[in-house]
Amino acid sequence: MIKKLTTVLLPLVLFFLFVFAISKTNNTEAAFTLDTSKKTFVAGRPISLHFSTTSKSATADLFIIHSYGKTILKAKNNNGKLVFNIPPLYCLKTGFVTWYLLQNNEKIITGDFSIRPNDDTATVLENYLGPTTILTGQEHFTMMVAIPTDSYDNPKEDNTTVFIKDQFLENVTVTTKKTASFIAWKNIYSRNKSGKMLVSTECNTTGSKEFETEITPSPATNFTINFKRNHEFADGNQITKLETSVIKDQFGNLIGDGTLVTFQVTTNNNSLLKTYAATINGIAIGQLLHPDHQDIYRVKAYITGMAESKPIQISYKPLIRTFPYEFYEKNRKITVGPLKSFMKQIVPDGIKVELKIFHHKELIETKITESSKGYANFILFPPFYKEKEYRFEITTLGITRKTEIKKYETN
Repeated sequence: MIKKLTTVLLPLVLFFLFVFAISKTNNTEAAFTLDTSKKTFVAGRPISLHFSTTSKSATADLFIIHSYGKTILKAKNNNGKLVFNIPPLYCLKTGFVTWYLLQNNEKIITGDFSIRPNDDTATVLENYLGPTTILTGQEHFTMMVAIPTDSYDNPKEDNTTVFIKDQFLENVTVTTKKTASFIAWKNIYSRNKSGKMLVSTECNTTGSKEFETEITPSPATNFTINFKRNHEFADGNQITKLETSVIKDQFGNLIGDGTLVTFQVTTNNNSLLKTYAATINGIAIGQLLHPDHQDIYRVKAYITGMAESKPIQISYKPLIRTFPYEFYEKNRKITVGPLKSFMKQIVPDGIKVELKIFHHKELIETKITESSKGYANFILFPPFYKEKEYRFEITTLGITRKTEIKKYETN
């Protein structure tokens, strides 16, 4: 049985060894020639490399290196001709492609070719503009960057013409730029006037959308302030309006609405007061409550880190020269008033009245209340004020009156 199998299999083994040896000999001895002479191709179009060989059966592999990656292509020997078709995905991307023809894993021919953008397709424009807000003045600018590509997103070749256009007020400027390293760009400088600037680009009849850059006023310059009021008396009730001049930048542009102005007030006793206001049409209007006593306010306004005004002085006259008071109910009730203003009218409700209570020159207590209909009342309850005598100081609207020593009954 074994002898019979040996007799059948031996001729088959020898036949296959002979065929493999012939094939190996043919592949090793076969010479290949590149028939494709073209070195530049257009993106989006089919690309094939043609080779010829003297052998009718020899085959080879084509190893290509592309920006998308590396791959090995195979082809059949068709009567001594081999055609390698580059994958469609690789045909869409521009750049250099290097190839190696391999036989039996050995490099026998090498070469390269390039793929350039397809100018027959519609041009696509990618644009970037920034910053979108700049200050007035020729030292500030925004940059427009344009990247023209073909329909396959391949950047156009260098020296492609791009038109960069900008419009401000009645002026339209068109600048011709050439692409370099895929891009065309321009620094578009600001103007001395504030407003909106429009920018666009164009390449091969393809136009971009409209881009906007806002030219805003430069930092404010120094300004002046003044004040308005109904009267000059320190009634603690009326309002003094503080108003700036029209605040502008160095080019005469109104500063932006909402710019915060601080009004800083220094009183006679060096107390510091502040009020704030935001600009509208370049003007800020602050409000300041009248003091409740004679005083002189020194007012200065500023925009932090930018501009300031010269100080002004506002004087307030005393509302009253003196005021009456009476003791009732065995000196246990003190009534201050009536408090009358500069036209002999009753002062507004809410005027602060202060009572200081002394016993043998020692301050025992300070009581504070507010006026109502021109009067203020203080009650000294016996359980809390047990001494036989007290003296008082009454202060309101900046005026202080001292009383005589008052006697009190004690249990």
